[in-house]
Amino acid sequence: MDFAFILLNIFSYGKVPANSCRNNPLKNKRNRSKVTHSILACVLWNSEEVQLKRSVSVFLFALVTTALLSPPVPAAAFHEGGVGYCEGCHTLHPSPSGDGNGLPLLKRTDPSSTCLGCHAETSSLYNVLSSDGSSFTAGGDFYWLETAYAWTEEGDEKVSAGHKHGHNIVAVDYGLDEDSVLRAAPGGDYPSAALSCISCHDPHGKISDGENPAPISGSGSYGGDATGGAVLGNYRLLGGIGYAGGTTGGALFSNGAPVAVAPLPHNGPESDSNHVAYGSGMSEWCANCHADLLPAGGAGDGTKHPAGNSAKMTSNIADSYNAYVKSGDLTGVQTSAYLALVPFEVGTVDVTLLDPESQAGPEADANVMCLSCHRAHASAFADAGRWDFQATLLADSHPASSDTGASAGDVLNSYYGRDTASEFGPFQRQLCAKCHPCD
Repeated sequence: MDFAFILLNIFSYGKVPANSCRNNPLKNKRNRSKVTHSILACVLWNSEEVQLKRSVSVFLFALVTTALLSPPVPAAAFHEGGVGYCEGCHTLHPSPSGDGNGLPLLKRTDPSSTCLGCHAETSSLYNVLSSDGSSFTAGGDFYWLETAYAWTEEGDEKVSAGHKHGHNIVAVDYGLDEDSVLRAAPGGDYPSAALSCISCHDPHGKISDGENPAPISGSGSYGGDATGGAVLGNYRLLGGIGYAGGTTGGALFSNGAPVAVAPLPHNGPESDSNHVAYGSGMSEWCANCHADLLPAGGAGDGTKHPAGNSAKMTSNIADSYNAYVKSGDLTGVQTSAYLALVPFEVGTVDVTLLDPESQAGPEADANVMCLSCHRAHASAFADAGRWDFQATLLADSHPASSDTGASAGDVLNSYYGRDTASEFGPFQRQLCAKCHPCD
């Protein structure tokens, strides 16, 4: 007997049928989620003799019906667009990081370890360090920094080392070390030894120049409007203009946080219909540390791929993106052309124009950006690539099931759970072809 029937009996007869609780599917654990609200009826009225006044019945019927029909409210996040409660990260008494190393009484050994105390929680939607590469968030999974695989190709031994797979954050408590080869950021001088989560994300949520123009009322990652004279925080708490990149005495950011809208619930597995909708400014923001990799003016000079607010796709590239379905198939249409493995910026600062569920491809004024080809955190491939830049065919990507050090899970998770051979065919070329169809 379901809850609606119980309510109907309460409303009509002023009592609960005697067998309503004995037979209620709540006793079946598998059905508990379907009848949670029937607890109220069963607890209060578990016998045939208990009579209810009609006025109480009407009130309860209206109250519970309202609760059932009301839309769910997302749970408040720890950061909520700005600084979280202080003791979430700090302690007033001696801490692992407080033994003379100058860190501000963190609960863990270093900033990244403190962040991962929550962001490495198993099965959480905000997990960015899984145990198997299964965190399909937009930024990528730091798991790949710990994963290396080797294979033989035409008699030569090949190795894809973990340090090549992304941003090598230092998180001592989680066994993550600085890049073993690069001493500074490619295209810049940010020191590898200082790289941490707070190199990019401001844990205190300052919007620009080390301050906020007004109180922060909510996250800036999901669109919407601020209320009561307040403002929303930066997208993903990314450092704004004047941010010091988590260091002291370093160069300050000259470019503000990008405009983007993430899907709700928080993150969720990335797919073509559940993804970050990028607006503008991502490449410029990356250039705070990788300045020499961003072409002057964004358009490129023949030595660097175009990227940035000035790197418009134009109708030629946009038309190619929208038509491209897979190698040998150019029958796509703009309304369903979006491919999460090759995202783009819409080319706007208006978050109301950004839809994380949209499957539409780009218009001519869309932007190419750094994240069109790279992940922000890490990936299974060199240079944090969204696909294997060294493989002619996606089917030849590494990790492969025959690689030393790779598991079957690594192979599937490397492309975010997408079976590329099944989805695109065994002869699918690199995804550069989404914009440049040469196949």
